[in-house]
Amino acid sequence: MRFFIAFTSLISIVLALPNPAARAEIDPNTCTALAKNVGNYHYQNFGGCNAMIRDCVSTFKAEGNATHNPWGSNSCVAAATCWGAGSLRDYLQCQDSTFDPSSAPTLDYTNVYAPIVGDCAWQEGGCPITFQNYVDFIYRTTSDLGSSGYPSSTETLRNYYWSYVINWTTSGETVPYTNFNDFLFYSRT
Repeated sequence: MRFFIAFTSLISIVLALPNPAARAEIDPNTCTALAKNVGNYHYQNFGGCNAMIRDCVSTFKAEGNATHNPWGSNSCVAAATCWGAGSLRDYLQCQDSTFDPSSAPTLDYTNVYAPIVGDCAWQEGGCPITFQNYVDFIYRTTSDLGSSGYPSSTETLRNYYWSYVINWTTSGETVPYTNFNDFLFYSRT
């Protein structure tokens, strides 16, 4: 009898515990739409962005890459700015349904952010990304991937890509690390 009472009490406790929140699953229609529009961002596209997305997905899906760390890859960070961070996060989730974008590691300061901004990253307080840093990052990443699909001009980068980053981060003409990291995690622009 004691066993029965203890057992039913245990069951009651287990049933009363809240269920852990389930990760939102991506809609298959969203995956189809993203696959058809890879790299298209506010009616703009350049070949280097498509190369960045392909490399990002390849790196993300690489065998043994169980960390799900898109923000540790130059191609993924650059792709988030030229395709939209929300589109990239969703697309990565389409590629691997176990990926929870909100659980990804933060932007890699040492291997991604610091090379974008330069030596000032190591000064007290660090330094923000300038437009020129962004231009150099996009061109360097495009070149590193062996792509010749550069943006048509730096003004194209300013008007159709950088402007969305600075408007979302509301940090003025430059973007500090924390704001840029937030852009990668939360932006839907």
